[in-house]
Amino acid sequence: MFRRNMKPHVDIYRVRSCECAPDGTLRLPRLLDYLQETAADHARELGFDAPVIDEATGARGAWVLAQLRIRLDDVPRWRDEVAVDTFPYGVRALSANRDFVVGRAGGGAPYGVATSRWMVIDPVARKAVRVPAAIGAKSYDREPVFGPGGPFTRLRWPAGDETPGERFRAADMHIDMNGHVNNVHYAEWMLESVPPDFAAAHRPVEMEIVFRSETLRGDFVVSRSLPGPAAPDGSPTFLHRVSDPAGRDHVLATTRWRPVPAAS
Repeated sequence: MFRRNMKPHVDIYRVRSCECAPDGTLRLPRLLDYLQETAADHARELGFDAPVIDEATGARGAWVLAQLRIRLDDVPRWRDEVAVDTFPYGVRALSANRDFVVGRAGGGAPYGVATSRWMVIDPVARKAVRVPAAIGAKSYDREPVFGPGGPFTRLRWPAGDETPGERFRAADMHIDMNGHVNNVHYAEWMLESVPPDFAAAHRPVEMEIVFRSETLRGDFVVSRSLPGPAAPDGSPTFLHRVSDPAGRDHVLATTRWRPVPAAS
């Protein structure tokens, strides 16, 4: 059940050819674009869109993604219509949670689910500030999509590991309205450091990512990936790290993969 006056918010996206991998499936970073846009649309609808995130007090701030976990049971394909349903819940002093159900516009079993944790940043001081209390009053009374308990794990990169990585420079195209690299580009950089032969034969179906520091235009980053232990279902996994050349972490993440089905 929804709290009083809380209606479902669903955005519909039609998968375009330019968003697809060679096998015609939607690339994971493009699905993350859908989630980000839907979150922004719903925040505006609820009255806490940046830069004014509390209409009652005039409080200003910028929403930044702190953590994200997404799990897919199926993958959208070219020309599919994807229905992204989102709802906020579990507001704390310095963070607010938002869940997503990635469904099919025509009905049927959903493609998957995602959960996220957001923080509010002072755009001048570049520091976290308290989430306005009014936002908590607009949380939804729905079960978290990953069930009760914390959906996130403590991610660690092996101490002393010097795995060679891919080097990238943050260009103007990577910078968002908050003045730093948008979260989706980190996922792109992460996936680029997966061995090409493996990536060509598999697709990512689960990702957990934590964002630790921002990257600005002109900064260089190094993206590294290490094979991880097999998932409980036997699926291969990778551990990912995006850091600056001095070793300061920007992002840590894990991914789980499935083989690309053979063409019929």
